[in-house]
Amino acid sequence: MHEKIDEPIEILVKFLGKKVEPTLFKWRKKVYKVEKINLIHKGKKGNNMIYYFSVSDNTNFFRLAFFTKDLSWKIEEVYY
Repeated sequence: MHEKIDEPIEILVKFLGKKVEPTLFKWRKKVYKVEKINLIHKGKKGNNMIYYFSVSDNTNFFRLAFFTKDLSWKIEEVYY
């Protein structure tokens, strides 16, 4: 099942040199541990650079977005 979402999330990331990697995020009062980063790509919306992270927790796949303009994170999609 696929669900499009546009909700803010709380997230914990780690920095490895110049790389950012999500490790945990909280969505709808539940904490998800990122087990694998499947893909990272970036896009632009106006002046806002957006980094997209396709991640999984061994059960579900998520598309997370990091907005550089205000340093916010959102969950955009989930595949159950």
